[in-house]
Amino acid sequence: MKLKMVMRELRSSPMFFIIFILNLSIGMVGLSTIEVFKSSFDSALTAKSKSLLGSDISVSSRIAITKDSLEIAKSNLDYSEMTRNRSLYSMLFNGEKSRLVNIRGLGHGFPFYGDILAKSGKSFRDLKDNEVFIYPELVGQLGLDLGKEIKIGSKVFKVAGIVEEDGSAGFSMGQLAPRLYLKNEVLDATDLIKPGSTIWRSLHFKMAKELSDKELVKAEKDLKAKIIDSSIRIRSPQSNSERVGRSMDYLADFLGLVSLCGLFLAGLGLIYLFRGFLLKRRKDLAILGFIGMRKKDIFKIYTLKLFFLGLFGSLLGIAIGTAFSPVIQTMVSRNLGINFALEFSLSTFFVTMAVGVASTIVLAPALIIPYLRVDQKALFDHDTSLSNNISDYLLFIPIVLFYWVMAIYLSESLIVGSAFIAVFLLIVGVFFPVGSFILSWLGKLNPKLSLSSNMAFKYVTRHKISTLFIFLCLFISTSLMTLIPSVKNIIGAELSMPAEERPVYFLFDIQPEQVEELKTFVSQKKLDLLNISPMVRGRLVKINGEGYNPEKLGDLTREEQREQRSRNRSANLSYRDHLVRGEEIVEGRMPKRFDFESDEVAEVSLEQRYASRLGINLGDELEYNILGMPIIAKVVSFRSIRWTSFLPNFFISFGPGVLEDAPKTFIAAIGKGEGDVNDQLQSDFAAKFQNVSLIDIQSSLKRVATIMESITKILVTMSFIVFLVGLLVIYSLIAHQLESRREDISLINIIGIRFSEIRKSIMKEMALMSVSAVVVGVTLGQLVTYAVAKLQFDLNYIFSSTEIIGFAILIIVLSILISFSSFNRFIRK
Repeated sequence: MKLKMVMRELRSSPMFFIIFILNLSIGMVGLSTIEVFKSSFDSALTAKSKSLLGSDISVSSRIAITKDSLEIAKSNLDYSEMTRNRSLYSMLFNGEKSRLVNIRGLGHGFPFYGDILAKSGKSFRDLKDNEVFIYPELVGQLGLDLGKEIKIGSKVFKVAGIVEEDGSAGFSMGQLAPRLYLKNEVLDATDLIKPGSTIWRSLHFKMAKELSDKELVKAEKDLKAKIIDSSIRIRSPQSNSERVGRSMDYLADFLGLVSLCGLFLAGLGLIYLFRGFLLKRRKDLAILGFIGMRKKDIFKIYTLKLFFLGLFGSLLGIAIGTAFSPVIQTMVSRNLGINFALEFSLSTFFVTMAVGVASTIVLAPALIIPYLRVDQKALFDHDTSLSNNISDYLLFIPIVLFYWVMAIYLSESLIVGSAFIAVFLLIVGVFFPVGSFILSWLGKLNPKLSLSSNMAFKYVTRHKISTLFIFLCLFISTSLMTLIPSVKNIIGAELSMPAEERPVYFLFDIQPEQVEELKTFVSQKKLDLLNISPMVRGRLVKINGEGYNPEKLGDLTREEQREQRSRNRSANLSYRDHLVRGEEIVEGRMPKRFDFESDEVAEVSLEQRYASRLGINLGDELEYNILGMPIIAKVVSFRSIRWTSFLPNFFISFGPGVLEDAPKTFIAAIGKGEGDVNDQLQSDFAAKFQNVSLIDIQSSLKRVATIMESITKILVTMSFIVFLVGLLVIYSLIAHQLESRREDISLINIIGIRFSEIRKSIMKEMALMSVSAVVVGVTLGQLVTYAVAKLQFDLNYIFSSTEIIGFAILIIVLSILISFSSFNRFIRK
């Protein structure tokens, strides 16, 4: 019987049925698009997982892997083959030309899965000792081709292949330098590897028998439990895929939150529409109660109706989202160079369906229960207002919880998800009561306006609910559309600072005996040597005397992942007794010189955000392991570092007297000074300091700027979808409002006011709401932009006038056109 009543209700209100489903489906487009995108990307990673890693289990570290760790790995893995790889950055020479390359020395038999193939079809496994494979970028940069001779360190090699297929390359959004492959055994002959050189070493194991993904993950966890060394990374194909896809995960997280804005806007429209529908059915509810139907049965009938509406709307939303997914996929492939095929899975379908249906069902308590208090007097009462109960506001808790859970799920971050919902709660919690008060106050005014303007003013101030809903939709859309480009422009402005204010080159792997020679070289070239600093490799072992597991197992939020990476990596340490350019102490004092005879512990200064991630406070004691020697240090200060200055600096800086005798290299930057900066300078430098790696900061910035521009395009595209959701909601609200004002409009027309005048008043009404909403939306968006720039990136705020004014005009014009179109359609009907 209940189902029959629901079907009858749906058939009797076809227009409500269509508008409701359209609102939900468009609101679901962003979410379903992102879910298809994420599942497709994850599937592509999973399919390539073994070829990405090249083995079943890898054990890697930036420092030499100890014999104990090696023996533990060998004794606990049932493997048939093992090989060693090494990776480092260095300069490649082709005559007078030179470029930084990522040199990868691969051991015998590697990769065990997948292959590295040249365009000629030659496999890396066929490579000779004096041959290399190069990435295509080097062909254009250095004019290389097959058979050309190049110099790496002190050894000459021949280009035997230009890489066309590299299973280990993964999905990368840009690298520091193009790759070059050679045999690991010949890497020592180049004389590039010096004490303290920055090298990534890895052991790769192929298991004796084929294991499933779950079995390999178990083997990874078992080995992690036995090798208690935070400098060592142990990975299976699955965990390696997660690492490779991390950058895309963050992009997907932000896209997910943007899509949640669309669902939220659609939710506002659904609340308004269903509330208006129940208002029309007010007497029907009273009749059902009069003939003896229990309130819980009435609640079930209308909840069931919401279920069917959610079901149909979700199906349509998934269909539209699936059709739209290739647009996002094409943008990612074209702009970020990440290629993968779209794949629509059943799990994605059911998750998206569950979200769509749940987004309507959670509305039931807040919308239906207040109308269940309507008694038989409603049959003879023309007053359609409901009595307000404080307890009615508690009925919105399921809606809040639903969006909170969704925000955490989409961002995979408790902090980001909670902050996101807190902002929405603050906006809605403050907006509706304050907005209602302002409209009531404005309604008491009697401005001298033209007939159409006066009618518009009266309708805006008297129809508070519809005014506030339309205002909120425009307000949120405007904030989102102006926020993302503004943040991008602020970061872009910081990256595009004048060349005179930024270093030209960044240097690392400078040997101690080369420091004076480097100073002389830079001075002769009339350049500036900036922030030359010693670098010592170490690893954090204890905090306040307490150790920790090197790896947390299980699902982690983004904050937990970031903290784990901070704790579990080997660290770059430095020492000095002064501040360098680009940093300042925000709390505490500079570490003093350590005296082995009188001082019990050394002193250390930490970068403030690094300390925050690890939960370290002033006065805490940290224990570092440096080549097997424990060093205990007390935290005496926190520093802020302007990383966008691109000057060398460190998260961890000791006072002098502690690390001077430890094996070390130096890093530095070269400023423009009065000299000439050109390719000849780079070649002269590379010829004189062959083991020193030189990064062209300008080229790196161009790559970063390109990636930023691409990501912004993708985010703005998703924001535009949210904006379209807002427009559809507004269209629905205006159409519903015109329908409810049918009698008023007819009476006004009967007393002699032409439809053209009425249309003019409705367009002015929309203009008044859109202009005020855009002004408030831009203000909030720029306040958030200011907070993000200052608190998250520590950058100066810039007002992006072109984008903001452009988006503002677009939103206002489209809103007015919607009101014009809605009224014409209403008149025709």
